[in-house]
Amino acid sequence: MNFKELNPPITELPTRQIWHRVQRKTARIDSVRVNGFLLAPLGGLTGRFDLADEPIAYLGDSPETALYESLFRREVRSCHWDRLQQRVLARFETLHRLRLVDLRGLEELYPVLQSLRYESTQSFALDCRRQDLDGIFYASAQHPHHGCVCLFKSGIDKTKRTSSTPLVKPGTEQLHTAVVAAAWGSQVPIVRE
Repeated sequence: MNFKELNPPITELPTRQIWHRVQRKTARIDSVRVNGFLLAPLGGLTGRFDLADEPIAYLGDSPETALYESLFRREVRSCHWDRLQQRVLARFETLHRLRLVDLRGLEELYPVLQSLRYESTQSFALDCRRQDLDGIFYASAQHPHHGCVCLFKSGIDKTKRTSSTPLVKPGTEQLHTAVVAAAWGSQVPIVRE
């Protein structure tokens, strides 16, 4: 699967669009930090559209989508309390228009877009990057009828973090309401062992 064969539509997202992301509260030594994002180190290639030599940011269209995509995925059997305490729900806003390839609706013809076979989608992402796009707009594999974006470095540069809320309120055992909704909807228990 490559860009030319697929010939996907290109869409522009306007400014002031709001997106959500679950990320660590504090960066690791090898984390990539840019515009309020704390991103995975380069070269890990563990995400659907990861590039070997450029940071990638994944965001969801709602707090719940961000949680389903990161902590409450279909294959997850439980979510540890410590993971929740180490993370925040960050809200990002687009500052400039984003040019994205739009893959929403293509998953029926190309189930690989929602599979765990990432080599094909990572290769496709590289093709998209060569088209000078800011990222990829795609359907959430975890939260039906919701969307996600994968931003390349150019897209990351066109966004800013507007808020960051702990998933567990500090000094309490109160969970963010979106965590409660995602845990309940996914039926993934939160454990403390």
